[in-house]
Amino acid sequence: MTLNAHPQVTARPDAAPTPPEVEDRMLTPQALWKRYGLPRDLIYTAIHAGELPAYNAARQGKPRFLIAVSDFLTWRETLRVGAKK
Repeated sequence: MTLNAHPQVTARPDAAPTPPEVEDRMLTPQALWKRYGLPRDLIYTAIHAGELPAYNAARQGKPRFLIAVSDFLTWRETLRVGAKK
C-alpha cells in the first residue's frame, strides 16, 4: 500500500499514517490527558517550555490552551525511551 493510493491519509514524521480529521483536531490538555493518559502537569510543562506547540484560545486572564493532535503525537514520540527505529 502506498500513501498515494489513499489521498485522505497523510504521513506523520514517524511514518505512521494519520487521517486528516485527527491531524486537524484541536484538544485541551485535559482532553489529551483523558485520551492518552499522559500526566496533565507534563503536558502543561511542555507547553510552557515551548516543547509542545499550543494555541491560547482565551480572550484574557487564565490561558485556555488548545493543542493540535498531530503536534501532540509528534511531541509524545520524543518521550519514547529504549530502542528507536
